[in-house]
Amino acid sequence: PYDALVERKLSTPRSEVFAALCDFGGIDRLLPDAIASCSCEGQGVGSVRTIKMADGSGTVVERMEIAHDDSVFGYTITFNDALPMENYCATVILSDANGGGTDVSYGSNWDPKGISEDELREMLENLYNAILGAIESA
Repeated sequence: PYDALVERKLSTPRSEVFAALCDFGGIDRLLPDAIASCSCEGQGVGSVRTIKMADGSGTVVERMEIAHDDSVFGYTITFNDALPMENYCATVILSDANGGGTDVSYGSNWDPKGISEDELREMLENLYNAILGAIESA
């Protein structure tokens, strides 16, 4: 089981949701209020994005670990001095929804650092909903 999990249906077609997730360096366009800047080295699996937080709290470096068949996307945090966690790994599973759109399961595992598990779970589930909402409204 995941430590944090959001499951929801988006009206957006699966290929478009997958493409938005795989635009690894474009996360700042989805979360402009939270991210001051994002740079990305490489493309596809193995690419690394460096995110500077808008609140000045620090930097998060993430590596794309899997991007397969418009249906599975995953990434890990390799460096983090901004968020209250360590050992972070997230997986997003996409499938075609009945009647159109995309069923999304966005889950992650991690260890909290300096806050409670419940506080971190709520923070991450809010983040996942914000990302998915931005993809849907793009």
